Amino acid sequence: MILLIFVGCADIPATEKILFDFEEDADLDKIHWKCHTLFSLSDHHASHDAKSLRMELYPSPYPGVTPILKDNDWSRFRSLVFDVYNPHENGIKLTVRIDDQKDYPEYENRYNKGFVLEHGDNRIEISVQSLVTSGTERRLEATTIYRLIMFLVDPPVKTELYLDHIRLVK
Repeated sequence: MILLIFVGCADIPATEKILFDFEEDADLDKIHWKCHTLFSLSDHHASHDAKSLRMELYPSPYPGVTPILKDNDWSRFRSLVFDVYNPHENGIKLTVRIDDQKDYPEYENRYNKGFVLEHGDNRIEISVQSLVTSGTERRLEATTIYRLIMFLVDPPVKTELYLDHIRLVK
């Protein structure tokens, strides 16, 4: 008698969803480009795989990066996480804006929070549960996240930062 035992290979659910990892030139097409910013792939300061996004942010009101989101439903995740390398000796305040509406809501009706980037590696983690608007403290609708923007406010000089491994974590 032959006894066969099958061990099923169940799909192991992913613990994170990578939104942007900046490994190929095509990744630069997944960013909204605007004046006073330059983006390029870099072999330096990658926190995941081989490359990072080098950002040159010039003096202007709000230079930064706006990745084009393909997945608008963040409700299955615990946190948004990304890594930023600051090559400057001084701390730099990076503001993160998240919108849950297609139109461009006013400051009071979107998530806005500043994070001080110290010299070197910085990991930013934002709990999806903490996404509330700046004015009314309304909780953002995690199933309809339309916009993620990371920017500086009126930098007095050109500022270089390296961004990598933007992901949602369960």
